[in-house]
Amino acid sequence: ARLGLRAIALTDHDGLYGVVRFAEAAKELDVRTVFGAELSLGGGDRTEEPDPRGPHLLVLARGPEGYRRLSRELAKAHLAGGEKGVLRYDYDALTEAAGGHWHILTGCRKGHVRQALTDGGPEAAEKALADMVDRFGRDRVSIELTHHGHPLDDERNTALAQLAPRFGVGIVATTAAHFAEPSRGRLAMAMGAIRARNSIDEAAGYLAPLGGSHLRSGEEMAQVFAHCPKVVTAAADLGEQCAFELALIAPQLPPFDVPDGHTEDSWLRHLVMMGALNRYGPPERARRAYEQIEYELKIIAQLQFPGYFLVVHDITRFCKENGILAQGRGSAANSAVCYALGVTNVDPVANELLFERFLSPARDGPPDIDIDIESDLREKAIQYVYDRYGRDYAAQVANVITYRGRSAVRDMARALGFSQGQQDAWSKQIGQWGKLSEATHVEDVPEQVIDLAMQISNLPRHMGIHSGGMVICDRPIADVCPVEWARMENRSVLQWDKDDCAAIGLVKFDMLGLGMLSALHYCIDLVAEHKGIHVDLAQLDLSEAAVYEMLQRADSVGVFQVESRAQMATLPRLKPRVFYDLVVEVALIRPGPIQGNSVHPYISRRNGQEPVVYEHPSMEPALRKTLGVPLFQEQLMQLAVDCAGFTAAEADQLRRAMGSKRSTERMRRLRDRFYDGMRERHGITGDVADRIYEKLEAFANFGFPESHSLSFASLVFYSSWFKLHHPAAFCAALLRAQPMGFYSPQTLVADARRHGVTVRGPDVNASLAHATLENVGTEVRLGIGSVRHIGEELAEQIVEERNAGGPFSSLLDLTGRVQLSIPQTEALATAGALGGFGITRREGLWAAGAAASQRPDRLPGVGASSHVPMLPGMTELELAASDVWATGISPDSYPTQFLRADLDAMGVVTADRLLSIPDGTRVLVAGAVTHRQRPATAQGVTFLNLEDETGMVNILCSPGVWNRHRKLAQTATALVIRGQVQNATGAVTVVADRLSKLDMRIASRSRDFR
Repeated sequence: ARLGLRAIALTDHDGLYGVVRFAEAAKELDVRTVFGAELSLGGGDRTEEPDPRGPHLLVLARGPEGYRRLSRELAKAHLAGGEKGVLRYDYDALTEAAGGHWHILTGCRKGHVRQALTDGGPEAAEKALADMVDRFGRDRVSIELTHHGHPLDDERNTALAQLAPRFGVGIVATTAAHFAEPSRGRLAMAMGAIRARNSIDEAAGYLAPLGGSHLRSGEEMAQVFAHCPKVVTAAADLGEQCAFELALIAPQLPPFDVPDGHTEDSWLRHLVMMGALNRYGPPERARRAYEQIEYELKIIAQLQFPGYFLVVHDITRFCKENGILAQGRGSAANSAVCYALGVTNVDPVANELLFERFLSPARDGPPDIDIDIESDLREKAIQYVYDRYGRDYAAQVANVITYRGRSAVRDMARALGFSQGQQDAWSKQIGQWGKLSEATHVEDVPEQVIDLAMQISNLPRHMGIHSGGMVICDRPIADVCPVEWARMENRSVLQWDKDDCAAIGLVKFDMLGLGMLSALHYCIDLVAEHKGIHVDLAQLDLSEAAVYEMLQRADSVGVFQVESRAQMATLPRLKPRVFYDLVVEVALIRPGPIQGNSVHPYISRRNGQEPVVYEHPSMEPALRKTLGVPLFQEQLMQLAVDCAGFTAAEADQLRRAMGSKRSTERMRRLRDRFYDGMRERHGITGDVADRIYEKLEAFANFGFPESHSLSFASLVFYSSWFKLHHPAAFCAALLRAQPMGFYSPQTLVADARRHGVTVRGPDVNASLAHATLENVGTEVRLGIGSVRHIGEELAEQIVEERNAGGPFSSLLDLTGRVQLSIPQTEALATAGALGGFGITRREGLWAAGAAASQRPDRLPGVGASSHVPMLPGMTELELAASDVWATGISPDSYPTQFLRADLDAMGVVTADRLLSIPDGTRVLVAGAVTHRQRPATAQGVTFLNLEDETGMVNILCSPGVWNRHRKLAQTATALVIRGQVQNATGAVTVVADRLSKLDMRIASRSRDFR
């Protein structure tokens, strides 16, 4: 807009990746949009070669139909390639697809005509142009002239221009811009080099030159092409001809297949009423619930969303019928319709939740229902959607991975030609959470690397798959957005992320994998199989005191949502006693309540240490449940209703207006309406009115949906119940559901041992592929799949062969029946998984090479010797180190116990003694680093978790302490820390003042979070 351009064309390579954000930005600036793409006709993997071979075809869509045809052909090329990054265009098919709805430019140096001119001179260029005109028509082809400061630009442009009269085609002058302004040229070259997997110097021959590859104004273009000004005007005219608004391609949901005699509205009503009978009983016994359902059905019909609810119900129905744990969460739990359909498990009527937080008459898009599905079976649900609607009509949403500090430094160092070793070393010096702007003083990292890294921060790096978003469309999805293969097998993904899809009207369904649902399913199965007890989660007593007593002790390792450092520090202070305390606990440790200073007042009021007060009596109904402290978004809305007389729909508008995308004019209007309402309804004016409004505004951005917290609180209780009553099953289930949660398998096993659970290592004759139970469900046996180099597939083969042919009698019998490589056999020996054969780990390692040559496809005994010399056994420390190397878990020990004598001599205090030490005492603690965490709300404070054989210690590092020990703190696997004990509230923290390295002689890895 600043350059005075009337229209701009975006032509990404082989995709329409950026069109939505491009269209949104252009609309704000009142610039017309042209959509196109540069097609790489050479085939092959574009990621394997620095400068992929083959010509390019630059296509501009002439209106919505041209866009649809282009999008469709892009998708065909991606899917025909069979894998991500491989494209297969058919030039003849492209010719037919155009149908007069595309405009073709002769393009860049790799365009057919330009490439022919370079390789074969004017005659070859003429032949290439003739073919192009023959394919697409003279009125649909233009010669493109560019000037990027290359010495041969004028000569090439003259030669190309001379071809135009012979074929009656137009000539246009374009910038062929690769970056917006000259200052971004170096960055554009660096990004091009990274795509080519080269340095800038190595890629210089085929990168866009710096001289003129930026956007230019019409005035600049007129100066560059002063000798033929008509070509600049022609380009502007072509832009006007091709421009259209992207909103014109907006799709709809497909009609839902309902039984004969029903519409979508009537079928939804039928399903809801059937479900309501089950959930609420007959209408005469639950009048309020049925009134709410009628109200919601009216709004759903009015907004024409019944199809959306039918799709969500269909997905959850499939999950239930196939034994897959699933539940809706988020604001959907505010809906009695969702509850009746079985989509959610929270009763919004009993919990007095506002439906308008989920859906209101003023909503301008479909509702947002997130479905949590047990992660290990989510793929079945995803494939069901593909099968139900067809891969042509359903696809997963992309997730755009952007540059962060470390990846930015690594890639920019590579672009500047630095070695792999330098790239790794410099990227590791960038803090896991630090800003690049703070890294300018990091030793050794060149300023030019930091400068480019800062420029590239938050720009797209690569594309992945959204954690669960799928779109379903009433037309082939490729008519709206190209689809391409994802890295994951049998997954196709859109070229847009969730925000792009929402902006264009594609309806998204979130099927999110939740590890805890998998773990709970495994718990249920393990307890039923090994103890003969069938656990029905819905029938558990949510008031069981023993569960809450366990949580009050912060005994919550592995428990859903309340196992983090911050949650563990809060549990002893909050002292949860009833289910609603868990609802609050889930919501309390979030950025909003922390930044809004709600945590301490709530806990003090919950424990009777300060009075419950309200700014005005009208606030009490909304805030009574949370003792006068606002925590939930629904409370903001209820306050607007009670204090200012807003309707529920108006209250939702206020919540949205106060949210992240604020409109000044809208805020002013609603603010005036709020103040008027307070004055007219309750006579509230002056300071009281200001305080009420400021309180709403303060937490509007960060408030947590109460419905979401209610959904999660159930999982907190269920997982706590299993940890309390069936600790062995709980441990085995968590191990099987990995990766998930806050803690490593080593910590989960150590915690189980502290709860009296015996954990046994893997054994080829006793283990399943995954962790299971033994001894009537009281002991955990690690799975064969946990062993390094083995994996689930090979582990399943070993178990299947054992079940089919009986237990393995020896190492040679094992390798003779299951094909194992030498590293795999050695890993099994190191893990102790061959101990049942009467051999030690060292003996197993000695025999591994010879045994691995005994394969199922060979005659028994050929090439293998079973003779093993007498070898000394391993020490306890060596056994533990072998366990950790092979499985990441030491099942019957913890590394610090082998150092305990030395640590005792140093005066190190064990974790289990810290609560009994007087508050304020300076102590030494030591252990493996399990976590490093720097919350955005902590003002630069970093938290570490140390673990020893007795438990865990929460360490607080001030910015000063962290900076003094930065390198050690970031890289050490184990530490000795001096600091001051804080335990007055019942939760223990050590405030560090000195860090030093601890050599545990057994490797461990931390999980670091922001």
